Amino acid sequence: MTTSAANELEAKRQRLQSRIPSGIEDASTQGVNHIAVFAKDLEATAEFYSEIMGMPVIRVTANRDAADSTHMNVDIGSGTSLAFFDFPNVPRLRRRAPEGVGNVMHIALPISQERFEQVKGRLDKHRVKYQVIGGSLYLKDPNGLGLELMPARQS
Repeated sequence: MTTSAANELEAKRQRLQSRIPSGIEDASTQGVNHIAVFAKDLEATAEFYSEIMGMPVIRVTANRDAADSTHMNVDIGSGTSLAFFDFPNVPRLRRRAPEGVGNVMHIALPISQERFEQVKGRLDKHRVKYQVIGGSLYLKDPNGLGLELMPARQS
């Protein structure tokens, strides 16, 4: 990286850091209830999350927006869920999204060290590909959604 590019990058970071409030300030919202995700195959998705990831399906209903669509929630902890929607008669909603601006890079999920090892063992058993980087485990779900499992650091 050139000195000029490095200086521009540092100036951008400083502009962004200037937005951090000096005092404690609450966000206007109260956290995340659910993250809505288009699903290609709800049964494969349910199997992956419940049997491999240890995250139970907690709700299955008709999608209120489309009669031929199903809405399925998976518990990811702390009152948050992944809400999967299938749209079997809309081909463009069944394709994996291209990577890029506006899409989710990955969802980072804290996990105990014990559960981390259990999930890693099930991933190995089911031959699910993953990478371990910096102690976190990165993988894709059956829909291509990126997940990061962040094990608790032991003190």
